[in-house]
Amino acid sequence: MRFPLKQLMLLPLIIGLSACEHAGIEPSGKIQSPEVWQSHLKTTTLASDFHAIVGQTIYVPIYSHIYHEDPSKMTLLAGTMSIRNTDAKNAIYLTSIAYHGTDGKLVDELCKQPIILEPMATADIVVPRRHTEGGSGANFLVKWVADKQVSPPLTEAVMISAGASRNLSFVSRGIVTESIAGVK
Repeated sequence: MRFPLKQLMLLPLIIGLSACEHAGIEPSGKIQSPEVWQSHLKTTTLASDFHAIVGQTIYVPIYSHIYHEDPSKMTLLAGTMSIRNTDAKNAIYLTSIAYHGTDGKLVDELCKQPIILEPMATADIVVPRRHTEGGSGANFLVKWVADKQVSPPLTEAVMISAGASRNLSFVSRGIVTESIAGVK
């Protein structure tokens, strides 16, 4: 079976677009809350008698672009921020996932209700390459709590730029900016 050259040239584009749709990521460049497209994540309402005995605020740097040569030349990046529950027995609750831009202003709040992160589960937030509002100094502030002693989650961001001429990727790790113990 022979295909016209035009059809063969469109095939990578069609495959690329359908891969975005199947992955549950909107090709529009919008950042989605993790529970919207990850079926293992569920939102909850914390009971009035819920008593958090441990929690943290974690700062995670993520770059929507990086500069090369000079400030007028930049490479756009896609980023994935992962929040990994490292506790093998207990769930944690994500209570806030705030995305800030280079100027420090809030760009988006991605956690409207607490999200249950089951033992050993991961929540991912994808910042599409076309979403450039964050800039080179973008960051997430992640807040979590638990009603039992747990091992703290691991938070990392992976940034990539892939293309015909060059590929690059790098990782940044979150740092704890506030520890919460015995909070109500």
